[in-house]
Amino acid sequence: FESSEGVVCPSFYELKLSNSCIFSCGFCYLMSTLRFNREPTLFTNDWSQVQSELEKSPPGVYNTGELADSLAITPPLLKPALDYFSQQKDKFLLLVTKSNDISILEGRQPSPQVIISFSVNSDEVSDIFEKGAPSSSERIICARELKTQGWRVRLRLDPIILPYFNTSKSSDKYFLLCHWIASLKPERITIGSLRPYPNTYRLMPDELKKGLVKSNDGRGRYPLKDRVACYKQAAEWLGGTPALCKETTDCFSQLGWVHAGCNCTI
Repeated sequence: FESSEGVVCPSFYELKLSNSCIFSCGFCYLMSTLRFNREPTLFTNDWSQVQSELEKSPPGVYNTGELADSLAITPPLLKPALDYFSQQKDKFLLLVTKSNDISILEGRQPSPQVIISFSVNSDEVSDIFEKGAPSSSERIICARELKTQGWRVRLRLDPIILPYFNTSKSSDKYFLLCHWIASLKPERITIGSLRPYPNTYRLMPDELKKGLVKSNDGRGRYPLKDRVACYKQAAEWLGGTPALCKETTDCFSQLGWVHAGCNCTI
């Protein structure tokens, strides 16, 4: 994966065990990718062929959740992928999910080569815009369970929807979510705000379009000053500086934060 110019996002590798997702999130970029096909595809390549390609590939994090939810449907190739990466030293498997189906990991010996990252939002935003997905509370319970078992667990608060973040009643829900996230003490917390590409923007509900303006990278983004204020508030609630997902260099500059890794890097 290569990022857009002016956006702070290191390159990382995608291991595509599946494409698309069974959930229907109103802001998801998968609505406008894969030729607008929302039907999940589960790949069934012979694992020996996949492993042969991995052996030729350099060290790094291999993300299975860039064009799919890693656990919403269990891909047939996930088990051999877990087996393979658990034996590696410098290659890491990243699962990114909104699912509460962690059955494939339960009973398995935790490995430092496997990272599970749960994407969460306020329950209010999740109820309205993350149709079909388990509640964020359920996801955090799963994250806590896996962390207790010894797995590497990360949490992503992304995308923050500013009209909800900034209103008093909804802000309380984001405050509570940040408290839950901080209390779990995941190895990394990543946050980001809504940033749709044009095709995704056209497909989003009108309520999600409020406050977005076109940015230099072609995405719709909230004004810089609003994003900066949001991230500062979230960092205060989280009790520390989080990583930022696909944010701009000027945002980092105004925050005074130094990029020190993100969800898709070690």
